[in-house]
Amino acid sequence: MKRNWHKPAITVAVIILIATVLILKFTRREKTGNSPSGASAPTETLNAEPVTDSFVPAPRPAPADSAPAPETSSPVPAGNVLAMVNSTRLTQNDLDRMFQSLPHQYQDIYRDDPAELLEQLINRELLYQEAQKRGFVQNTPVTDPEQKKNLAIELLLNNYTSRLTVNEDEISRFYEERKADMAGASLEQVKEQIRRFLLQQKQEAAVNSFMESLKTRARIQRNEQWLARQQANKPADPLARALRSGKPTVLDLGAGHCVPCRMMKPIFDELKQEYGDRANIILLEISEYRSIANKYNVRIIPTQIFFDKQGNIFWRHEGFLPKEEIIKKLKELGVD
Repeated sequence: MKRNWHKPAITVAVIILIATVLILKFTRREKTGNSPSGASAPTETLNAEPVTDSFVPAPRPAPADSAPAPETSSPVPAGNVLAMVNSTRLTQNDLDRMFQSLPHQYQDIYRDDPAELLEQLINRELLYQEAQKRGFVQNTPVTDPEQKKNLAIELLLNNYTSRLTVNEDEISRFYEERKADMAGASLEQVKEQIRRFLLQQKQEAAVNSFMESLKTRARIQRNEQWLARQQANKPADPLARALRSGKPTVLDLGAGHCVPCRMMKPIFDELKQEYGDRANIILLEISEYRSIANKYNVRIIPTQIFFDKQGNIFWRHEGFLPKEEIIKKLKELGVD
């Protein structure tokens, strides 16, 4: 089986739980369920990764019933103030408190990327302000401020995603398109897992669209000096440099403890020798480049992503990939 699309989808409750802590763009994203095929694949799943599958249906339009935030004069964030979201200040203390509240696997991801964590803090504040506008804060039966905020966001997101459904035609179409990955399982055997998977993807896309609409209507200011310091402290990004080079790029993300990942290393060493002057051949340890893994929705290792000369994604694959298949894709990208 080439793609573990069926890797357990996050339920709405888990998504919302993560959202109330982090939001994680809803896009950085899987947790319960069983494989419909029972087939083994040369891959390893990343259960601690807040990411999802790359198959995402078109986003559902965001509601337009909230007026744009009024343009108000406010000081540019500086010092301990990291951002202003409409009239609300987000401080270093808020960011530290959010970091400390995260499960350890999320702390590992955001420890070296506080700027991205600030974006999640901004997202959370936007959702809370929208929950206030829609009256969800008054409906929370708790008095603790943080719990009240989390519950209000949960009510808002539940309300926003509760109308989403998956019909039989969508399930059948998905099954037919990926029938080769089902290892002989019938539609009836995998129907409910496909339904859960597609529903999770719709929920994710809807919340992404919703978040973007909130950002468009909000007045958000960031502490640019603080952001510049975070950027200066970040390690060099080899992929970003490669994507600006004007050459095709193939990236492999894996881990030393993963057998198929170790099988990819000698292949990439050979490819670098043979094609390194005409293409960027990059093999990265996922634990050292979590931000890249999150950006490209990597949930299974090894994952290979091919980019064209302009830096656009051309093709991606999950699991062990033979050298001849990589060469074939490089030739499709114009590498002789």
